[in-house]
Amino acid sequence: MIISGRNPVIEAKKSGKAKKIIVRQGASIHFDNINIPFEVLGRRAFEEKYGTETQGVVCVIDDFEYTELKDILKKSSRVEGVVFLDKIQDPHNFGAVIRACHCFGIRYIIVPRHDQAKVSPAVYKASAGSLFYTEICEVVNLGQAIDEFKSKGFAIAAADIYGDINLKSTSSIVKYPLGVIIGSEGRGIRESILERADYKLKISMASDIDSLNASMSCAVILYQLFSR
Repeated sequence: MIISGRNPVIEAKKSGKAKKIIVRQGASIHFDNINIPFEVLGRRAFEEKYGTETQGVVCVIDDFEYTELKDILKKSSRVEGVVFLDKIQDPHNFGAVIRACHCFGIRYIIVPRHDQAKVSPAVYKASAGSLFYTEICEVVNLGQAIDEFKSKGFAIAAADIYGDINLKSTSSIVKYPLGVIIGSEGRGIRESILERADYKLKISMASDIDSLNASMSCAVILYQLFSR
């Protein structure tokens, strides 16, 4: 896989995942101690091959490997939080969710196998490289996966614009470890998934627009629940 953008490529190198780095001549990015294949191309040759939306640098990495659910469950006693995504189909939104999770200490994300954006170069770029430090698990049945975490002692919270709990009031209510469900861009959280939530959290709005997109909701909720 070829990924692009300064932050993703820098994190690929830092994490040891970079196999080769290619830089456009004149690009404002510098690498020290390069111990992998490295190439500089003229602007025309670089943009003909990789396009103009790369910030002047691309990187070759292995294809992404999803984590097995059983492997995450084995670590569950040492995990404070996980995030469940209910069919996020926009790769840029998916990547932004991964970035928000990383910023607030969430390293494990569970997604459905179907009707969900796959990990792609666009997701790497939108995650600003945080995907290199995140484990993502694809499951056939998201509801069953949530149930397995509940059996391990996890409480479950859901982002719901019709929720009965104001996000601001959660500090004395919510129990940990905690799983957080974020719904899709259009339909929100499916009823069969929402009914598994112990807490349905509503973000108070100060405008006529009544909802945020998935990644913004995720960031706000994780800030409230995990920035302690």
